[in-house]
Amino acid sequence: MNISFNAPIYFTGFMATGKSRLGELTAAALGWKHFDTDTLVEQKTDRSVTQIFEEDGEDYFRRLELQVIDEMAQKERVVVSLGGGALKSPEAQKIVKQSGILIGLWAHPETILKRVNRKDTRPLLSGLNDKDKLEKINRMLEERAPIYNLAHFQIESREDIPHHVLIKKIINRLQLERITPVEVDLGERSYPIYIQEDMGELIGVVTDKIKCPQQFLIVTDSNLKSYQKEYLRKLSISLNKCRIFYFKTGEKEKNLTSVNRLITYMLKHHYTRETTLVAFGGGIVGDVTGFTASIYLRGIKFLQVPTTLLAMVDSSVGGKTGVNHRLGKNLIGTFTQPGAVLINTHVLETLPREELLAGLAEVIKYAVLWDESFFTFLEENVKPILAKEPEVLKILIKRCCEIKAEVVSNDEREQGIRAILNYGHTFGHAIEAEQGYHGLSHGFAVALGMKVAARLSCLMNLLSHEDEKRQTLLLSSYGLPKAFEIDKKRAWDIMARDKKNKKDDRVYVLPVSIGKVKKVINVDKALVNEAWSAIDFSHTGPKAIPLKEQLPL
Repeated sequence: MNISFNAPIYFTGFMATGKSRLGELTAAALGWKHFDTDTLVEQKTDRSVTQIFEEDGEDYFRRLELQVIDEMAQKERVVVSLGGGALKSPEAQKIVKQSGILIGLWAHPETILKRVNRKDTRPLLSGLNDKDKLEKINRMLEERAPIYNLAHFQIESREDIPHHVLIKKIINRLQLERITPVEVDLGERSYPIYIQEDMGELIGVVTDKIKCPQQFLIVTDSNLKSYQKEYLRKLSISLNKCRIFYFKTGEKEKNLTSVNRLITYMLKHHYTRETTLVAFGGGIVGDVTGFTASIYLRGIKFLQVPTTLLAMVDSSVGGKTGVNHRLGKNLIGTFTQPGAVLINTHVLETLPREELLAGLAEVIKYAVLWDESFFTFLEENVKPILAKEPEVLKILIKRCCEIKAEVVSNDEREQGIRAILNYGHTFGHAIEAEQGYHGLSHGFAVALGMKVAARLSCLMNLLSHEDEKRQTLLLSSYGLPKAFEIDKKRAWDIMARDKKNKKDDRVYVLPVSIGKVKKVINVDKALVNEAWSAIDFSHTGPKAIPLKEQLPL
């Protein structure tokens, strides 16, 4: 929606839904001017709306109403309360939709009748008893539903919700409408990715917009209980003061035991199918939460709220969920898309440097496999990225999400092109397995795996030595590890269980240039073993230097 920040805000809805009062209060909260189209028409004619209806009829009134709507559309920083039937005119609909944001207010028919009876001045209901009024209200609501559904969003005007609460909700929703999310286009399973420095209270209105069940449970790990204590508190409040479930930190906790603990907790606390799980954390939290959501009571909704760079740019997007088996990584899982991904870049301020670097490995992966201009951006912005400058990080995260969204939209279940997102992972997973999935992080393993994949591609004359050096230099510029001692025989056996493999065919994703990769089948074992030299200590530096000392301070 390309609406400027200062464009008019319109309120529409049936009579007695609070358009005038809530419009006035919204204008006051924003510091803007408020106008009511009924009042403007009365000022033009020096007659009341009732008089105009009685003396000249509804058609004449609607023509005058259209004139004042057109006048309001030319203004900035105004809130306009429209009459209940203002949008019956196609001309009025076009003016309003093209010039500003349209908010729909609605209330139950019985609530409308109660409000109307407090001040019986509605010309369309005059002279009717309560029964006939209610019948006419229901009939008119049904007739006008397509018109009110034109609103960018709708808010229920309830008797039991104070005006200041409604206004806060409206302001938050207005802010959300001005954000253009990255869209993952999967038909009925499509969802938005919101990227902001501070999502804050917007998370609550996102759940309204995407129609989440309003029973929430936040799932996170024990580290975040202290690192993100304040954000967790605010998140819980914005999600109806929901409970928070914690499990232990680490790759070793990404298993069926953790899933079973979460399911047991949910059953004991009577969470139903009308529940939304909220994954608050890194990739492990997202995987465990998403997998649990996909199988709990045969499937419930979940949201991704990633807190690490790696999760923001990769694991939170695409719907891959799952846990590890003792024989391999991510061998138990499902494809289950989240309802939304909500990225608050502000949390990266407290992200440990090692986790930032792990995420940057996945960022570089996207540039190598898809976008050379993005690769150049990463080359030119090493210092601001490592300094975690907010605007640069936002650009970086958005581009990665765009790339992944495009790939996933074309191949949701990894039957074709999506396999390229595993660039660096075949070798990286072997490195992770070599150390029992603890010690070296996933991002660092992927960085090393990319170096091996590039070397293999060079050995096969698919990638130029210049492009291999360019990738190696960029990985080094961001302080990613250079070497790892690998058992080649064991690595070969581990890679036989890679998920990309088909029957007896081994699949490798190899770069052919910066910005393009391809799948290659059944590479000679001798070449694969030789490719490991890209991260051999004898080629990259003294074996005595521990891995942690390869990282910059």
